[in-house]
Amino acid sequence: MPLPVNRPVKDVAVCESTTSIATTPVAATGIAPSSGYVERVMAGAGGTTTGTITVAVSINGGSDITGGALTIAAGSNARAASVLEFPGVGTASGISVSEGDFITFTPSGGTGASIPGAFVMVIR
Repeated sequence: MPLPVNRPVKDVAVCESTTSIATTPVAATGIAPSSGYVERVMAGAGGTTTGTITVAVSINGGSDITGGALTIAAGSNARAASVLEFPGVGTASGISVSEGDFITFTPSGGTGASIPGAFVMVIR
């Protein structure tokens, strides 16, 4: 069993889900509960998909903060999330959010019938 990764207690998470990430994708939305910097984002599939699914993450309707780097690989059954860590957390080069910002996770690509998905944004 791998050892747990210690994380600061000042991290907060925006956790959202959707009913479909594949053939007919449905975006998931959430609200930032606090101000801070985006530390990491995650995306997971709740079923079998084919093709790579790309998840665009936007803040207040802006451009994809991941630049297309958050993906869910094709696979069978529910599986572990894809995790994308952001460099420069807490610095001027980091991506910041303000309390109340509107966060959207938009999946695209890949196929599968009514495959649920889950998304997380960790704010520090």
